Amino acid sequence: MSSKLVHIGVRASNLEKSIVFWRDALGLEVASQTDGCCDLTDGYHNFRVFQHNGDSRPSHVGGMLDYLHIGVRVPDLKTAAERCQELGFQIFSDGLGGKQVLDSENLQEEAFKVEDPDGITVDITETKAQWPGVEL
Repeated sequence: MSSKLVHIGVRASNLEKSIVFWRDALGLEVASQTDGCCDLTDGYHNFRVFQHNGDSRPSHVGGMLDYLHIGVRVPDLKTAAERCQELGFQIFSDGLGGKQVLDSENLQEEAFKVEDPDGITVDITETKAQWPGVEL
């Protein structure tokens, strides 16, 4: 029997903005919400977002410094890109030429990236071949 990845947790500087991102822009469902905490799910994994109440977050946690990124597969890449842009989240590519802003109307690749309100990079794709070992 192999282990199963079932939960990822992150702290948010603004919980409500983070819920809008994960629920409305990327389509995860809210499974439970209490003061200071929201559990979202894709039906297989739990993604818990906590309100950060401590000292300021260190600068290396977010942005394109590759300290952390999360991958999400969506049913329709163009629709996800449009939702992100409608909600004010910039979509981009970060290939060899550096960060390039994209437009949902002209997606040329099988994926795009977007940052959550705290700068955590999320790699968005609709292809099932993007991440080896994921069969769902």
